[in-house]
Amino acid sequence: MMRRVTILFLAVVATLSMSCQQQPRVKKTAEPSPQATIVKSPYDMPTPVVGKPYFGRGVVKFINVKEGWIEINHEAIEGLMPAMQMEWWVKDRALLKTFKLATRLISQLSRPARENSLRS
Repeated sequence: MMRRVTILFLAVVATLSMSCQQQPRVKKTAEPSPQATIVKSPYDMPTPVVGKPYFGRGVVKFINVKEGWIEINHEAIEGLMPAMQMEWWVKDRALLKTFKLATRLISQLSRPARENSLRS
């Protein structure tokens, strides 16, 4: 009986000592660090071309029929401005009746000398 206990004890000690050995290390490949999102300010954008058509997407947030403008939360407009929420003047005031709050827009706009306006 004593011999069985001794053999069992030695087997347990051997098993534990083998499991405590240092395991081979796996080389970790360096993962690229995530790039920060760079938000452009209006000052980083190129100078707009007067009269050039630009295309934009956005969502109507406010409609001012009396003054003839709508407020749109728009995506970045390539070559004109970064994404933001702002007022846009509507040349054809009849268009104002077609807008509803939360309407998604895809529109053409132009940049006259001193104003932002929607064409269609």
